Amino acid sequence: MTNRSLIIAGSALVCLFSILYAQTEQTRSPIEETPALAPVSQEKPQPNETVRIKTFYLRDGSLVMGRVISEDRNQITLEELNQSPIVVSMYAKRQIASGTMHTQVMSKLDYCRKFAALFASKAWDFKDDPDDFIQAIRLYEKAKQLLSQAADPDPQEISEIDQKIAQVKADREIWITEAESRAELSKLQTQAVIDQQMDELKQEITKNTAELAAIRQTLDDHYKTLEQRISDLDLTFEDLSRRLQQATDDIEENKEDIRELRRDYRRYVRPRVYVVPRRQSRP
Repeated sequence: MTNRSLIIAGSALVCLFSILYAQTEQTRSPIEETPALAPVSQEKPQPNETVRIKTFYLRDGSLVMGRVISEDRNQITLEELNQSPIVVSMYAKRQIASGTMHTQVMSKLDYCRKFAALFASKAWDFKDDPDDFIQAIRLYEKAKQLLSQAADPDPQEISEIDQKIAQVKADREIWITEAESRAELSKLQTQAVIDQQMDELKQEITKNTAELAAIRQTLDDHYKTLEQRISDLDLTFEDLSRRLQQATDDIEENKEDIRELRRDYRRYVRPRVYVVPRRQSRP
């Protein structure tokens, strides 16, 4: 092949590549020409949830305070703090005394902090303390979660919450030790009281046993005396019966003599008559 043929073939290839490139540019998808989208931000917005605290009096005079869970024109549902447990209660609007309802609005973060501190302070009154520790830790954890969900979390505030959680957990460990000591002491005190009461009971039983023995001896003596008297009465009764029978037999044998004596008595014995002179009255 001559140089001229090579030149012609090269020119043909160049023209072919130019045509193919032009067709490719015309058929390219519009999506391919769109620049890449910016990545979507994964940051969560600053939480701005609020809670409503309702305070009111019922018609019977009872005071009610709690966080509103739901409310309509007929009833209201509250989350109430009842000593240590948190209970959910529903009240009909007709139960509420007119003009006594007040509403306080606070952020959910402040609510969690406030009640976490409240439960932490109640945890040493030895009344539902395990529940108080659990509630305090739960609410601090919720406050930490709310702080972590902020668009720009404050590491210092989160660290303070972590410290409070650690403090509550440490206090709970101390409380467990103290509670075990109190339980052991209470057990010993209870056992001492039981032992004292058992000794007093034994003394009382011994005393009552002696008194019962004395009463039984007295009853036995009375019973013997009564038996002797009954025996004497039996002898007396037998003697009286014998004498009565003897008298009856004597009467039967002397019946005719008795009749004769009665006739003689009626014949010869007369009742005495006394004549009282009459007093004469003076003229």
